[in-house]
Amino acid sequence: MASVTATSPTEQRTRLNDGRILGFAEYGDPNGKPVLEFHGWPSSRLEAAIYNEAARKVGARVIGIDRPGFGLSTFKKGYRIIDWPRDVTEFADGLGLDRFAVAGISSGCPYALACANMIPERLTACAVVGGLAPLKVPGEKISPEEFIEKSEFQIARLANTVPFAARLIFGYFVRQSKKDPVKARQQFLKGLPESDVKVLEDEELQEQFEENMAECTRGGMKGPIASVGLEVKPWGFRLEDVKMHVAIWQGDEDTLARPAGAAYMASKLPNHTLHTIAGSGHMATIFNETESVLRELLSAT
Repeated sequence: MASVTATSPTEQRTRLNDGRILGFAEYGDPNGKPVLEFHGWPSSRLEAAIYNEAARKVGARVIGIDRPGFGLSTFKKGYRIIDWPRDVTEFADGLGLDRFAVAGISSGCPYALACANMIPERLTACAVVGGLAPLKVPGEKISPEEFIEKSEFQIARLANTVPFAARLIFGYFVRQSKKDPVKARQQFLKGLPESDVKVLEDEELQEQFEENMAECTRGGMKGPIASVGLEVKPWGFRLEDVKMHVAIWQGDEDTLARPAGAAYMASKLPNHTLHTIAGSGHMATIFNETESVLRELLSAT
């Protein structure tokens, strides 16, 4: 069973059976129903802070977990999306969690669906919010540009073909974000819908966004780059095999994880609900629908 050490609610660690560390952060109601939050890219366990207020309101204990190589978590070469449910099981056992809900945010979507596929007996509910759809499916012709923003797709491909170059490019972006966060934010906002721009004008959210970006690479560049590379590889399971209910939350103006991706997932998942948020972009859906997402997750328990 995994052991747990903590210096603060947002600086906690578990040591898995193979010696690796998983970092995690807790938000919301400490005595609430557990919801494990799987972060996007580039991001970290600190992303779960966006659920803090809503979680206190509805009685949820939201736990954000760093994937391998992000934040506090140990990098593991050759890690796959289908390895995540085994780590989550050990993690939950270490915290004494018998059953729990999962929420996959953006690029965290495949990891939530992997858990729904491989350890459904441990889950009370599953949601994906602004979720990344599969970009490569054996036997199918997928056009990634219909599902994902172009620059992320390009760096994901580069991560698999020339990972050193991908680390250099991403490292430059991270350094510029630290050096001049205002300019970096302005660059990020270009091309985003008005709803996303409005969300990121909030000073508190700006600080959270910048802190989360910095934490992403706390352990170096290898983890984030290896992780983004997995986005353009087969996930290791088919959506048709996910039998438990999945709640899909999608903004109809999302330019980063596009509505066509949510429609594709809905066409493949046997048991789902698709919530399409009118006039909402990627960031707006993630930040503005926290309470609705949690209420649906908790209602299934």
